[in-house]
Amino acid sequence: MPVTALLAQLQQWQQQAAQLHIRLPVIWQGSQDNLLSHAAVLLSTISYDKLYWLGTEAPADAVNLTGKQNYQLLGSECDVLVVNAFSGFNADLVAASAGCVKAGGIWLLLCPPFAKWQQQANPAHKSLLPYPLDAATHQGGFLSFWLTQLQQQNALFINEQHATELLSWPAMAQPNQATAPCITAEQQVAVKAILYVVSGHRRRPLVLTADRGRGKSAALGITAAQLAAAGKQIILTAPSPQAAATALTHFSQHVPAAQQSNLQFIPFDELLRSTKTADLLLVDEAAAIPTPVLQQLLQRFSRIVFATTEHGYEGTGRGFQLRFQQYLNQQCPGWRKLQIQQPIRYQQADPLEQLIFNCFLLRQSSNELTYSAKDKISALTYQAKDWLNNTNKLQQVFSLLSLAHYQTQIKDLAALLDNPRLQVVTLEQNSQVLACVLISSEGDIPPELAHQIYLGERRVQGHLLAQSLAFHLAQPELASLSLWRIMRIAVQPALQKQGLGTKLLGFISQQAEQQNIRYLGTSFGVSTELLQFWQRNGYQAIRLGVSSDKASAEYSILMLKPVTADGEVVQQLNRQFGHNLFLTLSGQYPLLNTRLALQLATPLPDIPALTEAELKQLALFCRNQRPYELIEPILQRWFCKHYHALPPELAAPLCSLYWQHSSWPALLTQYGFNNKNSALALFRQHIAKLISAAI
Repeated sequence: MPVTALLAQLQQWQQQAAQLHIRLPVIWQGSQDNLLSHAAVLLSTISYDKLYWLGTEAPADAVNLTGKQNYQLLGSECDVLVVNAFSGFNADLVAASAGCVKAGGIWLLLCPPFAKWQQQANPAHKSLLPYPLDAATHQGGFLSFWLTQLQQQNALFINEQHATELLSWPAMAQPNQATAPCITAEQQVAVKAILYVVSGHRRRPLVLTADRGRGKSAALGITAAQLAAAGKQIILTAPSPQAAATALTHFSQHVPAAQQSNLQFIPFDELLRSTKTADLLLVDEAAAIPTPVLQQLLQRFSRIVFATTEHGYEGTGRGFQLRFQQYLNQQCPGWRKLQIQQPIRYQQADPLEQLIFNCFLLRQSSNELTYSAKDKISALTYQAKDWLNNTNKLQQVFSLLSLAHYQTQIKDLAALLDNPRLQVVTLEQNSQVLACVLISSEGDIPPELAHQIYLGERRVQGHLLAQSLAFHLAQPELASLSLWRIMRIAVQPALQKQGLGTKLLGFISQQAEQQNIRYLGTSFGVSTELLQFWQRNGYQAIRLGVSSDKASAEYSILMLKPVTADGEVVQQLNRQFGHNLFLTLSGQYPLLNTRLALQLATPLPDIPALTEAELKQLALFCRNQRPYELIEPILQRWFCKHYHALPPELAAPLCSLYWQHSSWPALLTQYGFNNKNSALALFRQHIAKLISAAI
């Protein structure tokens, strides 16, 4: 077929896609020069308002998503999206951008012939490869995997000038039945449900879930506009301003100018520190906000809507539901869940959405897990090279990682296939993955390079543990040893609290010892529960990040466990960390959870014990015969010596006062005391019992 005839046919197919309210996925193989030329002619003959382009050679009128323009994809739309894969294939960006294409639009992939393409390096995945691998020459497994999946999809395949496989067209979509400004009936139901949260019983939150492109965020904005017009005050929060952009846009379009100020966007960390109130709190993309933060918001606001992406390229929604649903059941038995299933930008049977979901393993399995604690459990190890012939197991692992961690993305799937220094260890029963751990093999850095890292002159990619040991902890010699860093650990939600995580870590320790790995390490956003889990498994804290993570609002902790190396090194690093944290708590970590401060910080060993006379002074304070101001320095020293043995209701406020240097007004608010005297009464009551045996 002459190329002119092919291009004319493409125009007809695009018109047919518009009639069916779908996007047209086109995979065009051939030589780079020819395909870029054909694409230019095609773009000159079809009508479009906005063109997105991934890769090099973007036309002047295109928004180049790989260029220097920091273009935000959330909520944005385009008529045509071209992926120029000759310059590399960024899986994360391909998955994220596909949702921008409108119905009747074209998704055009320009690529080498598949047999040639899968033999090439992929420079777009440079950030996924650790030192010393070179993305310009390294041949990973992701492209082979992805092309295998792609060839099973419903799309239009063209080789040079010949269509080798035609699209199987879906049936005509049913017309939407909705009243403006809503587009679908389901979106209209969602708006009514959000309004009911304001008018119905208090403490009956709504959880609104949907796949991407279903109008969830728009429903928040539309409802907020109606409430604002009625004089209500609304607060909107989200993981980032970009995540709230769609809701804010729809709000501004549908509310009178005089009520624009009735909706405020406030970042969640700022909202927790404020005393602001509202008639309704809207939480968009709630899955990307840590569960403890959501719990605090639930306590603060009696009328609240949590909206989140069910899955899609973010891979977050189901994990959010399973983690948060139990808490909602306990705290708010009357909470309601609503799901929007009908897409707005395109119809339900859209072939591009099916292609993206299938090729990037975004479909969550609906199979029920069957597990018996009495039956045998196997521990298995998978490397990057093992996944190509084991897609079913890769699907299970990636689904579990997505379920367990709110920041799992498509680049994590790509890294499993492209990075030979990553391995996955699973616990399995009857071919089902019950739990898994993602491990990065690090270290073995040449001593000279390790010294340069120590001096701050060099950084190397993919060696977080080794680099932190060399630079932050001034131990460059440890970076030259063989290290394993546990990046993620995930247990099926239904099987948690049954010891599977501990069993998995025990197996990993055995494997590490057999392979002469010197240390195991891990880094994560720390919480009291997670800290205790890792401590029970022999890991010791050696560093705490100086700023909280923007996504989790938690401080990142680094923990280490000796395997075949001398354990005294870890003990020394742990002692040094505890003392340093004690000295810097008030300056660097004023917002650190008090329970964590008590678990991690260690007072300096040279603090003198109380004399008999000082103990008697403390006893007189307990009998209200000495003012607090007189015995405060004595009480501080006594607390530093005995904090680990104190009940939480006494240890927490004293830690806030003496270690974190909280003000009295802040302390009274934080712990619910009516006034200073009521707090001192609690101190006296507990301390009297504890010192009675010492005097």
